[in-house]
Amino acid sequence: MTHEDFRKALKNSKEEAQRKVFDEYFSYVYTIVFSRLRSCASREDIEECVGDVFADIYIYYDENTDRSGSISGFIGAVARNKAADMFNKLTRKRFTTVSVDDEEASDIEAPEDTEDTIDKKELRSQLLTCIDRLGEPDSTIIMQKYFFLRSSKEIADKLSLTPEAVRMRCSRALKKLREKLTALNITI
Repeated sequence: MTHEDFRKALKNSKEEAQRKVFDEYFSYVYTIVFSRLRSCASREDIEECVGDVFADIYIYYDENTDRSGSISGFIGAVARNKAADMFNKLTRKRFTTVSVDDEEASDIEAPEDTEDTIDKKELRSQLLTCIDRLGEPDSTIIMQKYFFLRSSKEIADKLSLTPEAVRMRCSRALKKLREKLTALNITI
Protein backbone atom coordinates (compact mmCIF):
# COMPACT_ATOMS: atom_id res chain seq x y z
CA MET A 1 0.00 0.00 0.00
CA THR A 2 1.39 3.40 -0.94
CA HIS A 3 0.96 6.68 0.90
CA GLU A 4 -1.35 7.83 -1.90
CA ASP A 5 -3.53 4.68 -1.57
CA PHE A 6 -3.81 5.26 2.17
CA ARG A 7 -4.74 8.93 1.68
CA LYS A 8 -7.46 7.99 -0.82
CA ALA A 9 -8.85 5.32 1.51
CA LEU A 10 -8.86 7.84 4.39
CA LYS A 11 -10.93 10.25 2.32
CA ASN A 12 -13.56 7.54 1.77
CA SER A 13 -13.67 6.17 5.30
CA LYS A 14 -11.23 6.23 8.22
CA GLU A 15 -12.35 2.76 9.36
CA GLU A 16 -11.96 1.32 5.87
CA ALA A 17 -8.44 2.75 5.58
CA GLN A 18 -7.49 1.33 8.96
CA ARG A 19 -8.92 -2.09 8.02
CA LYS A 20 -6.92 -2.11 4.77
CA VAL A 21 -3.69 -1.27 6.59
CA PHE A 22 -4.39 -3.90 9.23
CA ASP A 23 -5.21 -6.61 6.68
CA GLU A 24 -2.20 -5.86 4.51
CA TYR A 25 0.42 -5.39 7.23
CA PHE A 26 -0.70 -7.63 10.11
CA SER A 27 1.71 -10.47 9.25
CA TYR A 28 4.57 -8.01 8.73
CA VAL A 29 3.98 -6.30 12.08
CA TYR A 30 3.43 -9.59 13.93
CA THR A 31 6.69 -11.01 12.56
CA ILE A 32 8.68 -7.94 13.65
CA VAL A 33 7.14 -7.92 17.13
CA PHE A 34 7.37 -11.71 17.56
CA SER A 35 11.04 -11.83 16.55
CA ARG A 36 11.90 -9.11 19.10
CA LEU A 37 9.77 -10.36 22.00
CA ARG A 38 9.78 -14.15 21.62
CA SER A 39 12.45 -14.57 24.29
CA CYS A 40 10.72 -12.62 27.04
CA ALA A 41 7.02 -12.12 26.29
CA SER A 42 3.89 -14.20 26.49
CA ARG A 43 1.59 -14.57 23.50
CA GLU A 44 -0.77 -12.05 25.10
CA ASP A 45 2.06 -9.52 25.47
CA ILE A 46 2.99 -9.96 21.81
CA GLU A 47 -0.62 -9.53 20.70
CA GLU A 48 -0.97 -6.45 22.92
CA CYS A 49 2.15 -4.96 21.37
CA VAL A 50 0.83 -5.63 17.84
CA GLY A 51 -2.40 -3.86 18.78
CA ASP A 52 -0.40 -0.93 20.16
CA VAL A 53 1.58 -0.74 16.91
CA PHE A 54 -1.59 -0.38 14.85
CA ALA A 55 -3.01 2.15 17.31
CA ASP A 56 0.15 4.25 16.95
CA ILE A 57 0.03 3.93 13.16
CA TYR A 58 -3.54 5.22 13.11
CA ILE A 59 -2.78 8.02 15.58
CA TYR A 60 0.57 9.27 14.31
CA TYR A 61 0.36 8.78 10.55
CA ASP A 62 0.14 12.25 9.03
CA GLU A 63 -1.71 11.97 5.74
CA ASN A 64 -0.91 15.60 4.94
CA THR A 65 2.84 14.96 4.74
CA ASP A 66 4.07 14.87 1.17
CA ARG A 67 5.34 11.31 0.75
CA SER A 68 5.51 8.83 -2.05
CA GLY A 69 6.10 5.10 -2.14
CA SER A 70 5.08 2.40 0.29
CA ILE A 71 4.07 3.02 3.90
CA SER A 72 5.81 -0.19 4.97
CA GLY A 73 8.91 1.72 6.16
CA PHE A 74 6.81 3.83 8.52
CA ILE A 75 4.92 0.77 9.74
CA GLY A 76 8.15 -1.20 10.25
CA ALA A 77 9.71 1.65 12.24
CA VAL A 78 6.65 1.93 14.49
CA ALA A 79 6.65 -1.86 15.02
CA ARG A 80 10.36 -1.99 15.87
CA ASN A 81 10.07 0.94 18.29
CA LYS A 82 6.99 -0.47 20.05
CA ALA A 83 8.61 -3.91 20.31
CA ALA A 84 11.77 -2.37 21.77
CA ASP A 85 9.70 -0.43 24.31
CA MET A 86 7.80 -3.58 25.31
CA PHE A 87 11.07 -5.56 25.52
CA ASN A 88 12.59 -2.95 27.83
CA LYS A 89 9.45 -2.84 29.95
CA LEU A 90 9.29 -6.64 30.32
CA THR A 91 12.99 -7.22 30.96
CA ARG A 92 13.28 -4.33 33.41
CA LYS A 93 10.66 -5.95 35.64
CA ARG A 94 12.35 -9.34 35.44
CA PHE A 95 15.72 -8.46 36.98
CA THR A 96 16.33 -7.65 40.60
CA THR A 97 19.52 -6.65 42.34
CA VAL A 98 21.11 -8.96 44.89
CA SER A 99 23.84 -7.73 47.19
CA VAL A 100 27.10 -9.67 47.05
CA ASP A 101 27.25 -9.58 50.83
CA ASP A 102 23.78 -11.10 51.17
CA GLU A 103 24.01 -14.55 52.79
CA GLU A 104 21.11 -15.83 50.72
CA ALA A 105 22.91 -14.88 47.51
CA SER A 106 25.49 -17.61 48.09
CA ASP A 107 22.68 -20.20 48.15
CA ILE A 108 21.44 -19.29 44.67
CA GLU A 109 22.00 -22.04 42.14
CA ALA A 110 21.25 -22.20 38.46
CA PRO A 111 18.27 -24.36 37.54
CA GLU A 112 19.13 -27.88 36.42
CA ASP A 113 17.74 -27.33 32.92
CA THR A 114 19.79 -24.20 32.13
CA GLU A 115 21.84 -25.90 29.40
CA ASP A 116 18.69 -27.36 27.88
CA THR A 117 17.01 -23.95 27.86
CA ILE A 118 20.01 -22.33 26.20
CA ASP A 119 20.17 -25.11 23.60
CA LYS A 120 16.48 -24.68 22.80
CA LYS A 121 16.85 -20.90 22.41
CA GLU A 122 19.83 -21.35 20.10
CA LEU A 123 17.97 -23.96 18.06
CA ARG A 124 14.91 -21.69 17.84
CA SER A 125 17.11 -18.79 16.72
CA GLN A 126 18.76 -20.90 14.00
CA LEU A 127 15.37 -22.17 12.84
CA LEU A 128 13.93 -18.65 12.58
CA THR A 129 17.02 -17.48 10.69
CA CYS A 130 16.66 -20.35 8.21
CA ILE A 131 12.95 -19.59 7.79
CA ASP A 132 13.72 -15.93 7.18
CA ARG A 133 16.26 -16.87 4.50
CA LEU A 134 13.57 -18.71 2.55
CA GLY A 135 12.37 -15.31 1.33
CA GLU A 136 8.85 -14.10 0.74
CA PRO A 137 6.19 -15.42 0.60
CA ASP A 138 7.66 -18.76 1.71
CA SER A 139 8.84 -17.52 5.10
CA THR A 140 5.42 -15.98 5.81
CA ILE A 141 3.67 -19.19 4.76
CA ILE A 142 5.86 -21.33 7.07
CA MET A 143 5.44 -18.91 10.00
CA GLN A 144 1.68 -18.67 9.56
CA LYS A 145 1.20 -22.43 9.05
CA TYR A 146 3.46 -23.85 11.76
CA PHE A 147 3.86 -21.07 14.34
CA PHE A 148 0.39 -19.51 14.20
CA LEU A 149 -1.46 -22.68 13.08
CA ARG A 150 -3.32 -20.94 10.25
CA SER A 151 -5.01 -23.01 7.54
CA SER A 152 -3.98 -22.86 3.89
CA LYS A 153 -7.20 -20.99 3.14
CA GLU A 154 -6.48 -18.33 5.80
CA ILE A 155 -2.92 -17.91 4.55
CA ALA A 156 -4.11 -17.76 0.95
CA ASP A 157 -6.53 -14.97 1.82
CA LYS A 158 -3.76 -12.95 3.51
CA LEU A 159 -1.28 -13.41 0.67
CA SER A 160 -3.72 -13.19 -2.25
CA LEU A 161 -2.91 -16.73 -3.37
CA THR A 162 -5.01 -19.83 -3.86
CA PRO A 163 -5.02 -22.47 -1.10
CA GLU A 164 -3.45 -24.91 -3.58
CA ALA A 165 -0.61 -22.48 -4.29
CA VAL A 166 -0.05 -22.06 -0.55
CA ARG A 167 0.13 -25.84 -0.05
CA MET A 168 2.55 -26.23 -2.97
CA ARG A 169 4.76 -23.35 -1.81
CA CYS A 170 4.66 -24.72 1.74
CA SER A 171 5.78 -28.15 0.56
CA ARG A 172 8.66 -26.68 -1.44
CA ALA A 173 9.61 -24.32 1.38
CA LEU A 174 9.73 -27.21 3.86
CA LYS A 175 12.05 -29.10 1.53
CA LYS A 176 14.37 -26.05 1.28
CA LEU A 177 14.16 -25.57 5.05
CA ARG A 178 15.16 -29.20 5.68
CA GLU A 179 18.18 -28.75 3.40
CA LYS A 180 19.24 -25.58 5.22
CA LEU A 181 18.83 -27.22 8.62
CA THR A 182 20.67 -30.37 7.49
CA ALA A 183 23.59 -28.16 6.44
CA LEU A 184 23.65 -26.92 10.07
CA ASN A 185 23.47 -30.54 11.37
CA ILE A 186 19.93 -30.01 12.66
CA THR A 187 17.37 -32.71 11.96
CA ILE A 188 13.62 -32.27 12.14
